[in-house]
Amino acid sequence: MSFEFAERDLVHIRNVLGYLERSADFVRQTEAGAIVSLGYWRARVRAILVLPRLPFHIEKQAKELLMRLDRLESVRDRPASLIG
Repeated sequence: MSFEFAERDLVHIRNVLGYLERSADFVRQTEAGAIVSLGYWRARVRAILVLPRLPFHIEKQAKELLMRLDRLESVRDRPASLIG
């Protein structure tokens, strides 16, 4: 994977996470017990982080996305009565 492709992939993942963070559908899916595969997005970010000689700015972006994924998982794991 080239660094250029990695950067484009991070932009795509950032957009997906932005949608999930502001999506009422994400909350409804969480309340209904539906699974939003945050693990899939986490695996894509981790695949970028293991690239050899990864430039610092790409590593920083990837780690920030992992933190956002952590926050989304904490929302998903909360009882439905606490979401909102």
